[in-house]
Amino acid sequence: MLKSFHREINLIHKFLDLIVVLASWGLAYFLRFKSVSPEHLWYGKYTILLIGFQYYFFRRFGLYSSQRLKSIGSELLATLKAMLAVIICFILSIYFLSPEKISRIVLINFSVISTSLLLMVKFLVRSFLRSQRAKGKNLRYVLLVGDGHQIDDYYKVVKGNPELGLKIRAWVDSNGLAEKYGVPVEEKCSETLFRRLSSDYIVIGYSFKNYAKVDEVLKVCSNELLNITVLPDLSYALIGHEISDFSGIPVISINQPHFSSKSIIIKRLFDFVLSGIGLLLISPFLALIAIGVKLSSPGPVLFGQKRVGLDGKEFLMWKFRSMKIDSEANGAGWTTADDPRKTKFGSILRKSSIDELPQLWNVFVGDMSLVGPRPEQPHFVEKFRDEIPAYMLRHKMKAGITGWAQVNGWRGDTSITSRIECDIWYIKNWSIWLDIGILFMTMWKGVVNKNAY
Repeated sequence: MLKSFHREINLIHKFLDLIVVLASWGLAYFLRFKSVSPEHLWYGKYTILLIGFQYYFFRRFGLYSSQRLKSIGSELLATLKAMLAVIICFILSIYFLSPEKISRIVLINFSVISTSLLLMVKFLVRSFLRSQRAKGKNLRYVLLVGDGHQIDDYYKVVKGNPELGLKIRAWVDSNGLAEKYGVPVEEKCSETLFRRLSSDYIVIGYSFKNYAKVDEVLKVCSNELLNITVLPDLSYALIGHEISDFSGIPVISINQPHFSSKSIIIKRLFDFVLSGIGLLLISPFLALIAIGVKLSSPGPVLFGQKRVGLDGKEFLMWKFRSMKIDSEANGAGWTTADDPRKTKFGSILRKSSIDELPQLWNVFVGDMSLVGPRPEQPHFVEKFRDEIPAYMLRHKMKAGITGWAQVNGWRGDTSITSRIECDIWYIKNWSIWLDIGILFMTMWKGVVNKNAY
């Protein structure tokens, strides 16, 4: 029955999309030519090609699968991507295959009208369905099984979003969670229970120590005509996970950041271009700073120090020298507010973070990024990896000149734990827009800082 209803909804979606595409193509033509001309009847034959592309790409982008558990934003974004693919393929096809010359104005009109109308229709239909579910209509009934934190989170999402149209029937083996939330308790899964509750979904989520129970539950319900969802315990996947296919074997990789190859290329290009431009623009200023360092104390202008970066590999990070040449004679250490090793000119450089500017070269050559977790010295890495949980995960991302921790005030002699929490949050939530935001925040409040010594 559930599948039958889903098919009906699917047919309605497909029909609406078909009507919108046909109407958009017709309207685009009329806006250009004002009336139907016999010499333009060949425009009609391209509707078949257009509908074919639309159907293929809408299926390809998952728009004809269930959208109940997805946000409106994700559906609209998928629609936008699908229509972009449709338009590009359609234009390329008629360019290479069509003996007639189609009006560019018609193509532009169609692209704007069809995309706008489809986004509007998807939004209105989705809003209507969500409003109906919030009112208790078009519901799906769920049986929860397990005591893991992930099924606890699942319950909270369901209760906090009534527009999803999910209603919890009962909870099996909850270890007190069902009583905590006032959900009806059932002792064990059985065919009799499934028939009595008439659930549409069974959601299984055990803690890692009880994960063997998943197999027991699956044996009981594997012959049932309901949707089965298993929530894995990914407690250790602090910066993300990835599900892949290994010759037909499902594989879950934990603590793998969600970076596509395209994202990595974009971030590298972003770093390369901005660091290159930055080095060119401030080169006179860098020369003045170099002269100031040289005149203020004997020794080299630049100071290179080993740091640990991406995947735990060491590199030489450059700074303007701000300390006396024998400052690390007794071993390296963190700088303090009244550190006697600093030069007078060096104190000014460190307080304003100007000593960090040579790291633009590290970014330009690829050792670092503009934004990322700040790199630490090797001996501190060895110390903290055993003292601070998840410390080494920060090396899943290329080290940066500035980062989320720094713009939130965690720099210098401040809490390492808080800094790591910021680094992990940054890696898990990375986007190029986040990088741009952090750079603006750095310019606004992160250059001069009370914790920079």
